[in-house]
Amino acid sequence: MPLAAQDDAPPRGTRAERNEARLAQRLEGRTAGEMVSCVYAPNSNRLETIEGVGFVYDGGNTLYVARPRDPSVLGPNDIVLVRRYGGGQLCRQDLMQTVDRLSGMLSGIVAIDGFVPYTKPGDS
Repeated sequence: MPLAAQDDAPPRGTRAERNEARLAQRLEGRTAGEMVSCVYAPNSNRLETIEGVGFVYDGGNTLYVARPRDPSVLGPNDIVLVRRYGGGQLCRQDLMQTVDRLSGMLSGIVAIDGFVPYTKPGDS
């Protein structure tokens, strides 16, 4: 009988769905703003890759979300390398390459349309 109980359990979802839920939880209580082409990003160690979803840059009071045109290029072990053309900014035209952190091999090229800022009410 325990197997029947397990069959009635809700599905856990795909990895991408779980990661979307993780992003939604991180953005909870925040409001999306208008997409911007560039964000001031002097600390690239604040850029997080979320497999199958996109990138989140923690700008302090504001989180910036960039979704690739093809989210499947973001694998579970990928980190992003950015060749910046905007100085201390991350911009949509920057060359973003993913590298497998285990092998060190190039795993893809990422194209984004921009960054969506998410702020908490009262933050500017």
